[in-house]
Parts: sequence; C-alpha cells; structure tokens
Amino acid sequence: MAKIRLYTQSINPFTTKVELALALKRLDYEREVSNDAEDVKRWSPVTHELPVIQLDGQRIADSTAILRALDERFPEPPLLASDPKSARSQERLAEWADSSFLFYWNRWREARFPRPGDEKPADPSVLGKLRGGVRRAFGAGGRMSRSELREASVVDELTARLSDLSAFLGERPFFYADEPSVADVSVYGMLRILYGGPILGIDAEILERPELVAYMKRMEDRTSPGLPHPPLELPPMDVPAPTD
Repeated sequence: MAKIRLYTQSINPFTTKVELALALKRLDYEREVSNDAEDVKRWSPVTHELPVIQLDGQRIADSTAILRALDERFPEPPLLASDPKSARSQERLAEWADSSFLFYWNRWREARFPRPGDEKPADPSVLGKLRGGVRRAFGAGGRMSRSELREASVVDELTARLSDLSAFLGERPFFYADEPSVADVSVYGMLRILYGGPILGIDAEILERPELVAYMKRMEDRTSPGLPHPPLELPPMDVPAPTD
C-alpha cells in the first residue's frame, strides 16, 4: 500500500472533499496541518494553495486533480460512473458544487467587512425581498442593519441553491448513481462545512429539506469511519427510504 500524506490548513473545505474520497476508498493517510504561510508555500510551491497530497512520491495540488489521481491509483470503489454520460454529469455537478461554495463563501465573508454607513437602517425595499426564514435568523423586521442585510442577502441566495440541490436529488440515494461519486464528495463536502458552520441560519435551512438530511446521513454512514472529524450531529428525522 502506497504511503499517502495530505497537506492542509486547519480549515479548508476542499480538504474535506479529498478526505471524503479517501474515506470512501478506505485509504489510510497521514495529515500535515499548518496555517503558516511559509509552510503552505513549501508544501505547494507552484500554486501556494492547499490541499496537496503526496502519492507514490509525487505531490499533487488541486482537489479535483487529487481525486483523479486517487481514482487512477486506487480504482475501487470508483469515483466516476462507467457510463461516460453519467461520468460527465457527475464531474459537472462536482465543478458546480466547488465553484458555488467558493463563490458564496467569499461573498459572505466580504459582506461581513465593515463599510461606511453600516450604522444606518437597512433598505426596506431589499429587506422585503428576503425569505421569512432568513429574516427570522437575523432578528427579522426593520431592525436589520446594513451589514446584516448584506449577509442575509447572501444567505438567501445560498438557501435557494440548497432548494435546487434538494429538488434535483429527490428520492435518489446519491447524485447520478446508486453509489457515491465525485459529485457526492463535492456536494456533501460543501454541506458538511455549511452545517454547524458560522453562516447564520443555514443549519435550519438544511434541516427543512428532508431529502438533504437523509442524503447527508447516507454519506455519513459511508465515510465517517475513515474521517479524522467526529460525525455530524444530525437530528433523527422521519424521512422516506430512497427509491430508484
């Protein structure tokens, strides 16, 4: 068995994606963690970005490239369907999950930066367009500050993407296949970071979508034994069994 070493920071959503793939394949690995910029440059001299994995003496950057390399070196269980059309769909959904998560995460962080005029009341016309659940999470009503309004607007859009995912998944056990794929490690990696994370109100929005909760529990069952993190504390819910 090849020795695998994973280099990452203490918090990195794309590392979660890689670790999920390693867990599905039941691969043992060593974890090197540092938040020091010099360590990051040393571990990833080309892109200066993590995660990076060392496999068979070669260092590979970029989570998508890492998953391809793992699938080539350890083909069971596969991370892509044998049918080319399904495989392309899985890859497209994985790309969407990665790019969407990064887009909304960066917008949420930017929304929290102080700006001139933040002490003024929120724009009521924009406030009225926000979903009730998001408004409740922020204390609701016209008491919302401008900084809270920026943050709530991002959360509102992110909530819409959760609805898209839930509707697309439906009652299927996983995306585009009966077994987890590259699409699932990307989507579930995103959900795993969001649930219990710092973005206000997202936990409740996930829990309002029983399809996503059932899906997360299925992914937990498949991956938790191989992850260095404790399982998510998802509440028990009455959800229908997945059907074909």
